[in-house]
Amino acid sequence: MESIMFATTTTKPQPVWNGVYFNTHTIIPWPVVLIFAALYFVLLAWAWRPKEGRAFGKFRTIDFVYVALVAALLVVYNFFISPLIPKIGSITTYFYYPLIGEIFLIQLAAALSGRPGVAGLMMFIYTLLADIVHYGFGGEPFWFIYEMTAYAGLTDLWLIYRGEAIFTPYLRPPKVLATDGGAAQTGGEEAAPPRRRWIIFVDGIISGAWASLAYPFWWRGFWGTFVTGYVTSVQFWAVTSAAALGAGIVMGAVLAPLVYYIKQVAA
Repeated sequence: MESIMFATTTTKPQPVWNGVYFNTHTIIPWPVVLIFAALYFVLLAWAWRPKEGRAFGKFRTIDFVYVALVAALLVVYNFFISPLIPKIGSITTYFYYPLIGEIFLIQLAAALSGRPGVAGLMMFIYTLLADIVHYGFGGEPFWFIYEMTAYAGLTDLWLIYRGEAIFTPYLRPPKVLATDGGAAQTGGEEAAPPRRRWIIFVDGIISGAWASLAYPFWWRGFWGTFVTGYVTSVQFWAVTSAAALGAGIVMGAVLAPLVYYIKQVAA
């Protein structure tokens, strides 16, 4: 009888629904995550309001092509290439350096399209493909929200301000660049605003730092606990988040000139 009672009292908590524990004993308070996610989707809805008869704001057909292509490349990278990259002890523990490929692809999608929400839409398609080919749909819809907000959230919000000028040395899109297949406009100060090359690195740092924080800060701090019941210490969460932030800033800045070059070639 005592052994039965002991077994009963030590049973591990079971998921409540679809593999989700709904554990709110998280490091990051759930209202913070709720407010940020709500703000993100509200601003995306505003950016995607119908314009010129198009349901997704200024999205073009080519933008959806970029989304699908980069999402497919991200699946290939994360499941077939990243696992082959050697992992080195504590470096992997405190900073997962193969993430540089994912940062590059997020930056590439943002640069080629320049439409707010393109990074989040790409992460949504990636998560859908990953669930189909590997993970299954346990924990959904929360992993969709996690991937979109934690990896692409700040990049998309930055795109609301930068638009097509992201990863260019301009604060706003120069009219000398033909972005819709029309003839390029030339001449005049308005057509070629002043160049500020440092803004390219700001674009890279924002996207790189945010994507680097996704797992150590958001997953360990909230989503891992909320969905899977994962438990960690505040100290480990803080140290790994700080390490990832520093590494993400460096990686984002290093990748920025390459993304700028690719965008120039594609244009």
